[in-house]
Amino acid sequence: MEKRLTFVLTASPYSGQAAGTALKLAAAALEAGHRPTIFATGDGVYGFVREQKAASVFDVGGAAQAFLARGGAVDL
Repeated sequence: MEKRLTFVLTASPYSGQAAGTALKLAAAALEAGHRPTIFATGDGVYGFVREQKAASVFDVGGAAQAFLARGGAVDL
């Protein structure tokens, strides 16, 4: 059964693991056939700025673009 899931993201993309974790969970839900949405607010919106370059850390910007390209939804 398809479920609708909403992940709330308020943390900036490279201040810790919150943004990466939210994107990984939302991507896993999408792959499992569910309908995830990420609600980004505050500093969380910076994870969806295009063409970010991450070095030696989880690439939040790249993961965000991949999530959107596979049909994931983001509300800013």
